[in-house]
Amino acid sequence: MNLSVGALAHPTRSSVLSSSLELRLRSHFTFKPVGACPGPVSCWNHQQIRTKARGNEYQPNNRKRKRTHGWIKRISTPAGIEVILRRMLKGRKSLSH
Repeated sequence: MNLSVGALAHPTRSSVLSSSLELRLRSHFTFKPVGACPGPVSCWNHQQIRTKARGNEYQPNNRKRKRTHGWIKRISTPAGIEVILRRMLKGRKSLSH
């Protein structure tokens, strides 16, 4: 590739047009909306990878339930007393576990 100093100082019209076109195309493709997919197949490339089964979060344990949500735990803290009072005002039959 032969480049002279004059060629760098005075670019030809075609190189200016091609660089402006390239700049427009580059800016067009970089500012895509987040949810836009060019085709139905490429959308599948951005799907979430699922590794853990959901729906088995609740594993009942009566001792833990009573220690966390029971009457003794509620009465022993100021926030717990507020919970009991709110449930009383609402007319709940059961105030705690």
